[in-house]
Amino acid sequence: MTVRLRFAPSPTGSPHIGNIRTAVFDYLYARHCGGDFILRVEDTDRTRYQEGSLEDMMTGLRWMGMQWDEGPDAGGDKGPYFQSQRLELYHKYAKRLLDSGRAYYCYCTKERLEEMRKEQEANHMPPGYDRKCRNLTEEEREAAAKENPNPVIRFAMKREGRTEFDDIVRGHVGFDNELQDDFIIIKADGFPTYHFASIVDDHLMGITHVVRGEEWLSSAPKHLQLYEAMGWEPPVWVHLPLILGTDGKKLSKRSGTSTTFIDYMKSGYLPDAMLNFLATMGWSSGEDRKLFSREELIKDFTLEGITNHPAIFDLAKLNDLQGEYVRMLSVEELADMLEPIMAAAGCVKPVNGDDPREYLLKVTELIQDRIVLLNEAPETANYFYTDDFDYDPKGVRKHFSADHAVALAERLAENLEAVNNWTHDDIEAAVRKSAHDLDLPKDALAIHAARLATTGKTGGPGLFELMLVLGKDVCVKRVRRAGNYCAELAKGE
Repeated sequence: MTVRLRFAPSPTGSPHIGNIRTAVFDYLYARHCGGDFILRVEDTDRTRYQEGSLEDMMTGLRWMGMQWDEGPDAGGDKGPYFQSQRLELYHKYAKRLLDSGRAYYCYCTKERLEEMRKEQEANHMPPGYDRKCRNLTEEEREAAAKENPNPVIRFAMKREGRTEFDDIVRGHVGFDNELQDDFIIIKADGFPTYHFASIVDDHLMGITHVVRGEEWLSSAPKHLQLYEAMGWEPPVWVHLPLILGTDGKKLSKRSGTSTTFIDYMKSGYLPDAMLNFLATMGWSSGEDRKLFSREELIKDFTLEGITNHPAIFDLAKLNDLQGEYVRMLSVEELADMLEPIMAAAGCVKPVNGDDPREYLLKVTELIQDRIVLLNEAPETANYFYTDDFDYDPKGVRKHFSADHAVALAERLAENLEAVNNWTHDDIEAAVRKSAHDLDLPKDALAIHAARLATTGKTGGPGLFELMLVLGKDVCVKRVRRAGNYCAELAKGE
């Protein structure tokens, strides 16, 4: 048997973390088994359709390196892969259910259904269709059709016994049939509901394992009875645990964590870091480790490793993982990723006239340990590309407002200008000499002042390393500028 899993999003909005986590599990298990990963678009809910949401979904999957074997842009012999293009199939199988007595036309109007719901609520009854049209006589059906010529088709659920099944994550699960509703399978507009279309498609596409969120667990009786009524073998069921925030509540923007996947792509996360994070959010290999390569995830991923308790979306954990992935990149790889980001931010022309690519490599090497998200690079490294920066206010109060600030700036500029060989050691010697020349109690006073003067910041890469990259002329010019600033500051006081 070829293992076949499908990721079947609805184009009703930009993909969220839960969507992509499900896709990750589908993809990894399909690859683990040497099976097929299928993308199917469930676009039958036309009222909620949002332009661009499918493109976002496909972009997200491709960005994660999870290319589908069948589906839009890939083809396959089980298509079409858009449900809106499969309407004839759904009507064919709905007719089979009608002919067998497991489905029926429902002529109830919206007004009648609304009154029914209000009555159920008033009498503290469980909500659900009262099956008024389930056993209509031929005469009653003809009369009802005149009042409502566009009926829906409902599935006739069993009314006695239990529907039971085994779930990979939940174990043995059962539901009382008397509590189930006769749900709609074909709407008045002729489009199928999710419950019906997904079952028909899963069977016709040979889906062997259905991986979906816990919220679909209560729908399993509907789907199992559809399989039984059609005489089809159901797939293996895998209902994933919920994703909660660190506050123990359902993940939402209110908790301060974005649920929209595209936001993470745009923020500068690495695909492999996100894949690693999402794969281990609700799954464990049984080992005490957090870092997995794509190949290791595919090798180790099993459905039995999915945990039966809520997964926690911990942004701090994601960022920690992201930082490790950034540090594992070669300087060349990271520079390739940063180049378009830096260009978009205007960080293109080196302040010292070096070759832009060689300069970017030097800058990248210095900031690699200082950034987590790739989008942090322009702000972190802005002083490598412009002289137009402000001084950190806290640094100004501590270093530029000191009594020795003007004299130190003058001495730093003189000693740096006197350096013949612009090397790390000679730069360090010149800075430390400036502190000694003024009998300052600590060399750190000169080091901190030089950093603030040359970068505008109070922290960052090693001072002498970054000054080496900036070049002698730039550093001297910036120290003199800082000296003038300190002098103006002293006048103002």
